[in-house]
Amino acid sequence: MKKHYLFFSPFWCCVLIGMMMISSCNLPTGSSVGDQSEAITQTFAAVNTSIAQTQTAVLQIETPAPVLEETITPQPTDTMEPTATIEHKMVPGDPPGGTQSAMMDSDSSKSAGENRARGGELFNIGLFERPFTANDMVYYPDLDIQKAVLNSTSDWVYVVINVKGPSPENEMRGFYGLEVDLNSDGRGDVLIQAGQPDSSWSTDRVKVWQDTNNDVGSRTPLTADIPQLGDGYDNLLFDQGLGSDADLAWARRSPGDINEVQIAFKPSAINNDTGYLWGAWTDLGVMEPSLFDYNDHFTHAEAGSPLIDSQHYPLKALALVDNTCRWAVGFTPKGNEPGICPLPATPTPTFTPIPTFTATPIPVPSNITGIVFRDGNGDLAYQVGDFPLSGATVHLYSGSCGSGGGEIASTNTGADGRYNFGGLSAGTYCVDVSPAPASFTARTPATTVIIGVPKSHTVNFGYFYLG
Repeated sequence: MKKHYLFFSPFWCCVLIGMMMISSCNLPTGSSVGDQSEAITQTFAAVNTSIAQTQTAVLQIETPAPVLEETITPQPTDTMEPTATIEHKMVPGDPPGGTQSAMMDSDSSKSAGENRARGGELFNIGLFERPFTANDMVYYPDLDIQKAVLNSTSDWVYVVINVKGPSPENEMRGFYGLEVDLNSDGRGDVLIQAGQPDSSWSTDRVKVWQDTNNDVGSRTPLTADIPQLGDGYDNLLFDQGLGSDADLAWARRSPGDINEVQIAFKPSAINNDTGYLWGAWTDLGVMEPSLFDYNDHFTHAEAGSPLIDSQHYPLKALALVDNTCRWAVGFTPKGNEPGICPLPATPTPTFTPIPTFTATPIPVPSNITGIVFRDGNGDLAYQVGDFPLSGATVHLYSGSCGSGGGEIASTNTGADGRYNFGGLSAGTYCVDVSPAPASFTARTPATTVIIGVPKSHTVNFGYFYLG
């Protein structure tokens, strides 16, 4: 680089002398030697400042700035993330007529004024009737499922969920959907949710979840067995149009019924299975697929209860949720499938009465005993999770059921739900519970008992409430 010695060049010497002469001409007259000395000092300071400024200017002119060989990279600026473009190719139409599969559910509007559900709640087996807020038990009609219907075409599976009614603002505030059990083992495999549906088909707020590690339901599916051991529905297969198929699932509010939500999904969402169990859901309280089954994540005390006679009343952590029992698609259920709705009662066969005869009384008489209970899963077997019904009236008739025999005796079940008819001789008897306990639908029909040798005969009566 070229060096510049500014203070030793003739040019700068002339400049300095000239400025000193000008400054001396401008010095005030009649000043003292000290004043003049100070003025001269100030003048030299001014000259040095001027020289420094001039030197800088000359350096800028004569000495070009070095050119860097590296390319200067511009600083990044904030840019918007690109928005995914969703292109829809298939849109559902109107659901077909008819019913391929359907179930009813409890109507809590009849007791909403009392801030309680009147039935349909069996926490221990994952059957919830909770369309109420926590603690104050405010009723949400747009979460109270009345019935759910499934039907399908070659392209779509349609589910129609009918609730009691919209919100006071005429809205559907919750998430509406269904849980699908593909192998009838009680563990849900696919969960489809649609939030706050609009009046036209849309994928907005529609999601499809999968359980990839078979842990929905924890140790025992449907049965409450806290603590939850798995991560529930762990794979978001479809998120509002994002996924391998942008048209996988849709939802809308029915254009013909303000109380209905319609959901349509492609069979590929459930692995194109044609035989499975399904149940309907509404949710505005938890809405967390990873916590399924909910009764594995919350204890009964934590969840609360909508039943006013329960020690856990009112609702707490598990509120604003409703679901149905499950029903079959593509096969005839046997009745022992986990979560299945109660099967229709089998008509009582008509037996030919056995002729009565006069005989010497048996020294050790027989008895007919049993328990009347609320049947949690419709299998007619009294087991853990079922609840005894007290105060039910049990009748004993002579002859086989349906033969018109007269009533011999009646009794009411105790606090443990049990009854007993003792001192019975050999013969034919009919045992029945009438009327059915309040708010329940009879499951076990009247039963004929034939007594021969002295023994104790057990006849249990299971009941299940469907609304």
